[in-house]
Amino acid sequence: MLLKLGNMLLALANIFALASALAATQPNPSAEFRECTSIDIRNECSKMKLLDNCTVVIGYVMITLLPSHNCNFTAYSFPKLREITDFMIFTEVKDLTNIRDMFPNLTVIRGRKLFLNYALGISSMPDLELLEFKSLVAIQRGHVYIGNCPKLCQLNRVNWDRLTLSAGENHIVSGSNNCTHRANCKGCASNYCWSNFTCQRFENDNVVHYDRNLQSCHEDCLGGCHNATAAGCVVCRGLTDAGVCVKRCPPNKYVLEHYQRCYTRDECIRIHGHYTFGYKCVAFCPSGYKANAASQCVRCAPLEACISVCSPEHMDGMIVIYNLADAEELRGCQIVNSSLIITIRNKVNEEQLEQSFSSLREIRGHLKIYRASQLSSLKFLSNLRRIHGDPLENRHFAFVLYDNKQLTELWEPTKQLEFITGGMYMDRNNKLCNRHIREFQDRVIHDKVMDKLQTSDQEVLCGPAKLQLIVQPTSHRTVQLSWLKSQMSVELELIYRTVPLGTKYAEQSELEAPVCTRINWQRLLLFADDLQDNGTHYSYQLDQLRPHTRYACLLRTFGGDAQHDARSDLMYVETHMDIPKPPSLAVNKKTDNTLTLRLNGKELEYYMLTVHELADDVAYMDERNFCRQPATRQDMEAVRWRQEQDDYDACCARQANQALDQDFISQMADMYRCSLDEADNCTPVGAKSGKQLRLDANVTAYELRQLERYRLYSLQLQACNMLGCSSSTTVHERTNFTIGADLPLIMACRLPKTMDYIVRFAEPDQPNGLIVNYVLHYRSNVSEQVAETHLSCITRRQHALANYVHKSSLNGTYNECAVRVHSLAGDVITNYVAITWCDAEQSKMPPTIAPEIPNEGLQPAKTKEHAQEGKEEIHSHVRGVSIFLLCFFFGCGLSLVWLLYKRRCWRKWPGLRRYVPVREQWLRERQQTEDREILVDGFETVRFQNNNNNNNSSSSIGNNEY
Repeated sequence: MLLKLGNMLLALANIFALASALAATQPNPSAEFRECTSIDIRNECSKMKLLDNCTVVIGYVMITLLPSHNCNFTAYSFPKLREITDFMIFTEVKDLTNIRDMFPNLTVIRGRKLFLNYALGISSMPDLELLEFKSLVAIQRGHVYIGNCPKLCQLNRVNWDRLTLSAGENHIVSGSNNCTHRANCKGCASNYCWSNFTCQRFENDNVVHYDRNLQSCHEDCLGGCHNATAAGCVVCRGLTDAGVCVKRCPPNKYVLEHYQRCYTRDECIRIHGHYTFGYKCVAFCPSGYKANAASQCVRCAPLEACISVCSPEHMDGMIVIYNLADAEELRGCQIVNSSLIITIRNKVNEEQLEQSFSSLREIRGHLKIYRASQLSSLKFLSNLRRIHGDPLENRHFAFVLYDNKQLTELWEPTKQLEFITGGMYMDRNNKLCNRHIREFQDRVIHDKVMDKLQTSDQEVLCGPAKLQLIVQPTSHRTVQLSWLKSQMSVELELIYRTVPLGTKYAEQSELEAPVCTRINWQRLLLFADDLQDNGTHYSYQLDQLRPHTRYACLLRTFGGDAQHDARSDLMYVETHMDIPKPPSLAVNKKTDNTLTLRLNGKELEYYMLTVHELADDVAYMDERNFCRQPATRQDMEAVRWRQEQDDYDACCARQANQALDQDFISQMADMYRCSLDEADNCTPVGAKSGKQLRLDANVTAYELRQLERYRLYSLQLQACNMLGCSSSTTVHERTNFTIGADLPLIMACRLPKTMDYIVRFAEPDQPNGLIVNYVLHYRSNVSEQVAETHLSCITRRQHALANYVHKSSLNGTYNECAVRVHSLAGDVITNYVAITWCDAEQSKMPPTIAPEIPNEGLQPAKTKEHAQEGKEEIHSHVRGVSIFLLCFFFGCGLSLVWLLYKRRCWRKWPGLRRYVPVREQWLRERQQTEDREILVDGFETVRFQNNNNNNNSSSSIGNNEY
């Protein structure tokens, strides 16, 4: 029994603790209510304490320019703040990573006064990652600006239009396009949330507390409540009277509309410095009223000068109107004791502007309206009577109207308007027409000499008549325009520009823009002398246009009587086609027998591809002895490495040279391009030699097949249409080589009882380009690690003239033979074959001069020429042998004479006899062959011989390896 009682007491204690915790977390409705004025926190973090204990800020909150050191933002939280009457701005606050717990109970931003039409602004926050206003349910006026926050991502699921209570011009820019942590609103009643931690609340959401038996809040509550009474609201939807929400103030209090508060007379006059007017607390008395000694607005006497004067906060300042809230501050003001600047850049209700400026009569300084991009009319200034011009704008102008793109009309003064000093300046008002400007100028009393109005090339017509324009293309570069003479005025302006095919130009306003802003529009100012006259119509030929290009053109006439102002519709015309421009051609892929081409052209009907096979020049290649001057291929990787090692200046210089070369090539191509303007540069279709292929215009890739391996091809591509074919785009490309394609079938044998070897092999059927020389490899394996070899080189021509049979006399015994074939693509060696003994048939040598050389594609004249050259070489060789034998016998005769002479004196020199045995031994040793053997790489012995008994078509080499 005691145990059960203890458990019950413990449960009651837990319930009491939970209730205490819930009560602590809810705002206390009986807490002290404190109003704070505008709070500007900058440069020092300690100023954040200005927000302590504030429940409502009558004005704005701006937190900006805080340093990045000694600021512990986690220590600052203002749970009592629930309402801001103007706006809130965060900008350039470093090290602030989240705005979550700083204002947990901020419920409404009223926006009675805005910052450039924005009630909430977050900008230039480099460290901000999380933005949450847990209790914010409404921004009653104005919009939201969030930008230049590179780390701020979780904004994708916030309903900004619902927050601002209307679809407006919210400017929301996410911090990065690569945001990986985006809000998904799991567990939220709606699909909107500030982040994954906090759901978004809305204006009509009620806070339900079942433990308090609370089902809903009072109808005047906004964003929740503590109880169901009007005094239990977190924030009032409308007016507040000492913490109680009311629809209207009680009779003994006055409403201050800007603050949405009810104040006593003493609070209105003493605390806020305002006046009482009826049931309102106003900053100044309206027109026709004046303030008495009790700070009440009373009506002026009928003959009394009753004037309300508005001055800027600083004596040398100006009154600037950015939005409706700024204009509302001038309600009832009759004289502006400074210059008035109006630059409203967001869409506003112009009827409200008329109410705000209805009392305005005079401006002591100047009036400047500039870049008010959403204003269409200035009728709200119709009661203005006088502009003093003290001071003037730029020392000349009392009225400045500049760069108002949507402005279409000025205003008609209800009474005479006068500029005491200075003129008017109007410029870059795209839709303000000429007649309205001239009428306003005549309506105002001022010094017209000082005026500077929109010049003639910027004039806009006021409701012009329709000009019947006929536009016809006449060639690939000209267009004919014609219209009735009766519609022609003094001056004519032709405006035209290129337009993509199939589209229409919708932005008509750009046509009325000044010339300097018409970036893409061309303008011609014409007079009657520039036109052609056929009696009823004027015509003009517009030339130097682009071929096959769509143009939008507009014609308007002005300069005389306003009745003759006329303008045509925006007309579209397309010039005729020209011969196409040269297409682009590139080799995208290649093999040993195919080339894949990439084609690209414009304005064509088909392609014409011409293929030339550029055979290697055999005669030219045969002039070089590749045995003595071997062919080498450039190592491209080494070249690339050397380029990478170039310094910065050399690289830039090379790129500059390449750019100059490319520009030169481009200019030359344009100069000699085939076109209708330069018909002499065109080649008739079919006049080119070579294989021609016609390809469809939609072909972007084409594969050339059945090509020779490692053969150079010239590819010429033309784009053609019904007018002709373009200039050729030429690409030279060589097919790939095939490994092993150059290997011939060889046969080697040795003549019995001799040291002569015969090797037979034909040239490859499809070599990797032209064969330049062969190297014969003879070897005999002395051991597993040592092999004796002999190398012999012959050129391609020598092998062909020997009818593809090679005979060599070697000083050694070899049992294997292979051939290394050198072509333009490189070299490759065959497998070693065994050397057999030659039979009778194999011992026969063919004629040394072949009548023709197969598989070379040589012309017959070339073959005879080579044969004749072979005969001359043989005759030259015979003559050389004869001269050698003659010299040899002559030397032998001289030696014999010398020996006879010595023998005659032999007996006279007995001392010479003892050298006879030595001489005979030397002679015996001399008869041995003087072959030299060198051990190569430690296992292969290479023998070099010095005899001259080899075949005429062979040559022994000892210092070249292949």
